[in-house]
Order: sequence, then C-alpha cells, then structure tokens
Amino acid sequence: MKLWAWGQTDPGRKRERNEDSYLVDPETGVLAVADGMGGHQGGATASRMAVELLGREISDAHGNFDLAFTRQMQSNMRTTEEIPAASDDDFMGSAPTLPKGIMVPPLVPPTGHETTASGPLNQVLQFSPALEVMRGIVKRASSAIYEAAWNRPELRGMGTTLTAMLVHNGKANLVHAGDSRCYLFRDGKLKQLTEDHSWIAEQLRSGAMSEAEAKGSKFRHVITKSIGFERDIEADVKSVQVSAGDCFLLCSDGMSNYVEHGELERIVAMTWYRRLPSTLIELANSRGGDDNITVVVGLVANAPPADPAASIST
Repeated sequence: MKLWAWGQTDPGRKRERNEDSYLVDPETGVLAVADGMGGHQGGATASRMAVELLGREISDAHGNFDLAFTRQMQSNMRTTEEIPAASDDDFMGSAPTLPKGIMVPPLVPPTGHETTASGPLNQVLQFSPALEVMRGIVKRASSAIYEAAWNRPELRGMGTTLTAMLVHNGKANLVHAGDSRCYLFRDGKLKQLTEDHSWIAEQLRSGAMSEAEAKGSKFRHVITKSIGFERDIEADVKSVQVSAGDCFLLCSDGMSNYVEHGELERIVAMTWYRRLPSTLIELANSRGGDDNITVVVGLVANAPPADPAASIST
C-alpha cells in the first residue's frame, strides 16, 4: 500500500498573515498540520519549526524506526549517580532497589517486531518504534521552540498545535497536541481520531457546557496543551491499523470550526480526495474565514487515485 496526499493552507478572510504550517511527504509517509500561536511572528515561527523538525527527523530515519528508536533512547539516557554492580543473589527473592533519582528505560524489544506489554489496570499496550520516535520528536520540537522563544524576546510565548501522522508498516501512527484534528474516513463513515485540547472541549466532555453555549463562548480559542509553550510536553499518541481505501483528513480549527461532523462526512464522501483541501478551505472562507485554514488529505491505496478531469470527461 502507498500513501497519496494533498495539502493546502490559506490565511482566511480576517487574518493578515498565515501562522499555520503543514507537511505532506508521501515518500516517508508523514502528514502534519500545525497552527501557531503567540503573535504573528511567533506563531508562524513555532508552527514552521515543528513541521520542519518532524519532516527532517522522519526523513533521516530512512524507514528504520527500530534503529531510530534505539538512538533516541541512548540520547535520552542520563545517569545521575553510579549504580553498584549486582550479583545473582541480589535478584533472588524481592526485586532490587535502585538508588533514588535513577530512571531505568524500558527494555528495547527485538528489532523488526512489535510486542505487547502489560500496562495499568491490565491494559495491553502495544509497542511501536515508529510511534515512540514520533513521541520523541514532539518532545524535541517543544524544547527547541521553547528555547528559541527565550533566546529571542520578540518570540516570547510562542507555541503551536501539532497533529501529525506517520503511515508505516501497515499502521497510522498519530501524535497530537492542541485543537487541530485528524479524521479517518472508512467505509462511508467519518471518525474523529483526536480529542481537542481546549478549554471548550474539556467543558463539553465534562458536561459543564452545552454545544449551543460552546458555539457562542469567547473562550473558543483557549488551548490547554500545545507544543513549545512549555519545554516538556506529553502529546497524545495512537496507532491505527490501515486498510486500502482509508482516507485521513488533518485540519486546523480554522476549518473544523465551520463544519459540523455530519456535514463534513457528506462532503468527504462526495468529493474527490485531491480536491478536498481546496473545497473545505473555500467553504470555511464562505462562512466567515475568521482564522487561518489548513487542510491535509492522505489516501492509503494500492494504486493512484483516478484523475477527476479524466473521469468527468469520459
């Protein structure tokens, strides 16, 4: 299976500059949308830094995420005090006690395979080197953006949302922070794969606010998690099995704020995938275009999609 992808961004009707950035690289299988915050220059810088770092590190991995993950773990290891050598007797009976402050990384599983490990409440957590590399990239991007903001006063307070997907080894590996979104369209149904990290979304999930109240709230743009506003960030991560015909839609809130789920599902079902970015951007602009608008579409298929022009003319 191969990834075919298209993307487009637009400043909208009300903004002088576009602080959104996006990444479309079918060769490496990576797609991303980033919506910058923190002033014109700061927001644009943060979103660009995030997608550029993501694209560069995924490209540098050359598809070998087992090796990339091993190198990532080695670079993250920090020893704060020496651990005395242990004899076999130390491991008989109770588990050994490590000196305070020592963090031991998880064992790296054999290369070339995904394994499972028991998690909290007996939840089975699946290990994926590609997903762990994506998680690490988000952490490094957040640190880099945070450092850049402190080194340049005009960029203080900048940050960005980031919703990114890597198609590798039959899976879509997702990382997400902020209120940009990723949807999956499969068998005629649209499913939102990400949860918004926003004050409004949290109020809706807790039942403290109705949909009608949320639409009129002046706090719609308050984000509760972003990349770069803090040095360290723990993004949401998820892996989804992919099948031929799956269509992924990534977008900034400049689009999703204008289209309800049911309407978006119908539009995706009735529109050529390569035309979706421009179609949805035009729709958002026709309904106000108050924010920057970015749409990225990825199709997992065994063959390239048909040419709409050629199909219409036959």
